[in-house]
Amino acid sequence: MSSRVSGGRPVAWEDAGRQIAPLLGSYSAIVVTSSDPVAAGHVALGIARAEAAHRRVVIGDLVGDLEPLRSLVRDEDPHGISDSFLYGVSLNKIGYQVGDTENVYVMPSGTDPIIGEEILRSARWKRLAAGFTEVGALLILVAPIDSPGLGDLVDQVDGAVLVKDSEVQAAPSSLVLARIPSPTPTLKIPLNRIGVHAARWKQHRWFYPALGAIALFVIAALGLALMLVRVREVPPPPARVAAKPVPVPTPPPPRPPSETLYIAPPTNVNDSAAAAKFTVELLVANTAEGANLFVRKNGAALPAAAVSPVPIDPERSTWYKVTAGAYTRRSQADSLLFALRRSRVLTDSAGSVTRAPLALLVDSVPNQGGIVDAVRAGIQKYAGRGLSVYALMQDDGGALIYAGAFARADESAQLIKTLRSAGLKPMLVYRIGSAP
Repeated sequence: MSSRVSGGRPVAWEDAGRQIAPLLGSYSAIVVTSSDPVAAGHVALGIARAEAAHRRVVIGDLVGDLEPLRSLVRDEDPHGISDSFLYGVSLNKIGYQVGDTENVYVMPSGTDPIIGEEILRSARWKRLAAGFTEVGALLILVAPIDSPGLGDLVDQVDGAVLVKDSEVQAAPSSLVLARIPSPTPTLKIPLNRIGVHAARWKQHRWFYPALGAIALFVIAALGLALMLVRVREVPPPPARVAAKPVPVPTPPPPRPPSETLYIAPPTNVNDSAAAAKFTVELLVANTAEGANLFVRKNGAALPAAAVSPVPIDPERSTWYKVTAGAYTRRSQADSLLFALRRSRVLTDSAGSVTRAPLALLVDSVPNQGGIVDAVRAGIQKYAGRGLSVYALMQDDGGALIYAGAFARADESAQLIKTLRSAGLKPMLVYRIGSAP
């Protein structure tokens, strides 16, 4: 396959992979897919080289002799994935260490580089993903976006990273962990040219001083000729012309102020001391789909799961923070974090306890017989409209339904806009109560 990358230099795609690597720290097995497999291969290398600083990373070629990966394997005819899945060659024998990066290994496609549908649909990938989770390593599989069986492959691992494409047409319900629509901007001038010419300097060091002397002689001769011409042809003094008044420049119209949203202070300030301020931050995704699918996939193990769109960088790009739990004591959140790691919902190094005392109150359920079913029905009502909410039980036996979980009031602006556009009237409050 050609090494040419359409729409960006290879190093730019690798840089893009490095940038999203921190989003993947809680995952152990992912698929990097694209309609441009070469770009996907470079993104996979960028992710691998970034993650290799703290764990082992194995990249698998499901494209077939993908040049960015195949070039890193020095064997002429290496065994690979097809040999392992079709002929029983051990995985330990098909991983080839990348020479320039410690902790990075490549599994080539194999002696039969055509990866068939039966390999992508194999249940073995789920067992491999579990094995990588147990040892705290990362498996990255690079596959074309139109591969038959791609959806089954993504479902057996943690999710997919999309490169250049916006959707997986063959598997629209697959969990998308991150999207990379374009490469990172880089210099377009090949920097190695400087080194090549510098190496040849000693061979031609006499040439450049001579060239400089010739250039100075030519410039001096031209200057002397121009001076002689000006002396011989002195132009008459120009006629005096009254200067026209220069109009005062009109200042540009003032720019309209950027759109802002006034965030009222919490309506229940007196409840701040009793707020359920401790929570467990599970992950931060750059797509709402990735965050919501993670919650649906692990919902049974996530009490009071909240998806909160928040700006997390200087450009105020919107990312989606997933949290679980709402506790008044930190020790309770620590217990939830330990349980999620023990049950393999999170890896041993993923997740952290943080403070998020604020939330948006969207509804309430009064105390009644069958309160659990009533609360479930209330949550489903909003889920059917594509809104992620959760309930906390109150001391009076009723429940309050919240959306989001925030450390600061200004973080709630994006979610307030979303809920208002859905016809709701959310109120910023200190969240109180406990998960049912």
